[in-house]
Amino acid sequence: MTAEHELVARVLDGELEYDRLPPELRRQADAFLGLFQSLREERPPNPVALRAAVMARVRRGAESPWERWWRWVRTPRAVQLSPLTATLALAAAVAAAVLIGPRLGPGPVRVAEAPAPNAVITRFVLVAPAASRVAVTGDFVSWHPEGVALSDAAGSGMWSVDVPLTPGVHHYVFIIDGREWLPDPNASQVDDGFGEKNSVVLVPPRAES
Repeated sequence: MTAEHELVARVLDGELEYDRLPPELRRQADAFLGLFQSLREERPPNPVALRAAVMARVRRGAESPWERWWRWVRTPRAVQLSPLTATLALAAAVAAAVLIGPRLGPGPVRVAEAPAPNAVITRFVLVAPAASRVAVTGDFVSWHPEGVALSDAAGSGMWSVDVPLTPGVHHYVFIIDGREWLPDPNASQVDDGFGEKNSVVLVPPRAES
């Protein structure tokens, strides 16, 4: 977390008065405060849902214009069109799906396909015998709600995945069956600023051969 983000987080946690925040950071703080207020009004069912909703909105805010356009196109809407207009719209949608869809569709996270040159392979392991699927998400995949899938090839409840990470400190959590966000019980944990905990992994620089 940068020093600027830490100051904003302290304001959101009530540890720092808003008036003591530098003017250039107040706009960011206002945006988060408004987001929290709107989420409270939506009344998510539990703190996990609140956190997931915040992360989803933060992630959407970081989308490129093309990604936002593609998400808008894929969102169902009720409209009334004449037969000619409907035919033209269908043709345009098919063309867009063929030309742009493969590059902008959500799909699974493919963090391991193009690792940074200095990336270090880091193994995430979770013992969860009762889980039907497990994923890991964190700052290294922009808190993608689907995360990177872990596998349990032996069926023993020992889930694992190798992820290339850049050297430094990374925050992450496991996602159990697509619903429960669980910090790693075998790693250090820190407050995520939303009343929950994130796990922390320190990735050392890759040793030169």
